[in-house]
Amino acid sequence: MMRAQRADAVLKQAAWWTVPSLICLLVHWQGFTAWFRADDFAWLSNFNTVQSFHDLLVALFTPRAQGTIRPFSERAFFMIGYGLFGLDSLPFRIVIFATQFAALALTALVGAKLTGSRAVGFCAALLWTVNSTTVQPLAWACVYNEVMCAFFLLLAFFCLLCYIETGARRYKICEWVAFILGFGALELNVVYPALAAAYALLCARRFFRGTLPMIGVSIAYTIVHTRVAPLPATGDYAMHYGASMLRTLAVYWAWSVGPVYLESPLHIGRWMLLAGIAVLSAGLLVFLALRLRAGYRAALFCVVWYLVTLAPMLPLRGHVTEYYPFIPVIGLAWLGAWGLVEAWRRGPSGRAAAVALAALYAAMVSPRTVSASQWNHDLTIKSRDLVEGVARAGELHPGKAILLYGADSDQFWNVIRDKAFPLIGMNNVYLAPDSEKSIVQPASWGRVEDFVLDPGVVSAALDHDQLQVYDVRGAILRNITAKYADVPRANGLPLRVSASDLLTAWLLGPDWYGLEQDHRWIGKRATLRMGAPREPGKKLYLTGYSSDILGPVDVTVTVDGATLPPQTVRPGPFEAAFPLPDSVVGKSEMRVAVEVGRTFRAGSDPRDLGLSFGTFEVR
Repeated sequence: MMRAQRADAVLKQAAWWTVPSLICLLVHWQGFTAWFRADDFAWLSNFNTVQSFHDLLVALFTPRAQGTIRPFSERAFFMIGYGLFGLDSLPFRIVIFATQFAALALTALVGAKLTGSRAVGFCAALLWTVNSTTVQPLAWACVYNEVMCAFFLLLAFFCLLCYIETGARRYKICEWVAFILGFGALELNVVYPALAAAYALLCARRFFRGTLPMIGVSIAYTIVHTRVAPLPATGDYAMHYGASMLRTLAVYWAWSVGPVYLESPLHIGRWMLLAGIAVLSAGLLVFLALRLRAGYRAALFCVVWYLVTLAPMLPLRGHVTEYYPFIPVIGLAWLGAWGLVEAWRRGPSGRAAAVALAALYAAMVSPRTVSASQWNHDLTIKSRDLVEGVARAGELHPGKAILLYGADSDQFWNVIRDKAFPLIGMNNVYLAPDSEKSIVQPASWGRVEDFVLDPGVVSAALDHDQLQVYDVRGAILRNITAKYADVPRANGLPLRVSASDLLTAWLLGPDWYGLEQDHRWIGKRATLRMGAPREPGKKLYLTGYSSDILGPVDVTVTVDGATLPPQTVRPGPFEAAFPLPDSVVGKSEMRVAVEVGRTFRAGSDPRDLGLSFGTFEVR
């Protein structure tokens, strides 16, 4: 009998630890088998920028993507993964899901300590894993920062609870380690001291003073981060404080309790979803009031967790994003699980209410979770087909450029825009002329035209057998070079010349230095030929890079002998615009000369270097 009881206890213990993770894998299995897309390629490309220890520090800590600095979750994660496994996505997925499994275990442990019930912790982990805000963090590799941040926040808070419970100093040290490491995952980590302080004030006041040093660390981090990477004043990531924050909170609350975007593949009416959200919200608020009336302040902390971890996102009214409630939802999962367990213990009527509410929640969120995971999976497979197809084309036609015909918006957003092809050694892949007419994207995401090959360059490249054309409208790419070559197209010099493009190298003068990956250096002066504008009012845009050694320097452009007013270029990436004279309008070509105010020498390089150029474009 005792042996049977021990076996039963072992099974229950094993189920408590493993079932939430197994359910997570069952619900999100398509995320586990997904490939890469969009921003993933930008982070993977970081590996190729590292040639020295200095480069490594730059890759890890330079502000990127709206001023973010996430050395662990974005930089190191992708660089180590790509360095070891290339574009094999499975190792990345294993790390993502392993981290989430650990976060689920911590969710269960914290829930058990907050409420005194292991059943609550178990149910909280289940409620969180089926929530539709979990899709992107588990399905899209570049959102791993959310998963890692959740793990560090939960670990730090679990250690705090253990320290309060036992007084053992090792738990306080562990809390500090997890807190500090969390800054390498996501800026949201700054809210942890507020969570710790709130819990101490509500449930363990004598430990409140111990949270104050952490508040100081978060304030110092915020000040330094803001100075290094100032917050955008305009655009989607601009902060807006005021009544709009309440509207954003209402949106996120609806997505936390119901399906993201209030959409369901079951075609449930919007009014029905809103009614279901209202019922679940009422249930949470009634249970919260009952717990507080009974003296359980930990119930209020569950709501505090939700609000504190969501607060930094509320001013971002221009960037309301489905995965922002991913971490805040943990608080509601604890509160909801607590309510379900307490209702279950109330007898038949309570059990009926618990089952009904749990079923309502599952019916609203689970279908959206599964369908969104399927959507992301299919998108990544479409991305993989394109990348692998181009890789195969490169093997069949070594040294030749590849022109993509028929690319759609999904392919552009998820592969081309973030420059996936250099990761497979293909730097000469272009979109066919007029592709910009069928690809739609927000203006803030960049210009499709930057990836389109000029018709005149296409004609010249086909005539010299430098180009192969592939139709990408399908899982398998089709070579249509012969057919495409017969299509009439405009000739003439291009309005956009890339200094790194071998197909337009013949337009560069003899004074350019050799090609270096995606740029070319000039010395004091260099020349090129390109197309002229067809109407007045156009400008010549120059993009490139200026060395820190050079410092601010004047750049002078001469077009067909007419010298344009000079502009000052500062160190780092630059874009300079020069108004073109009306005298060049309508010409078949124009001759451009660019001159730098001074040059420099770098180390043992014997060349006199001016600026490194990317593109020259009339627009």
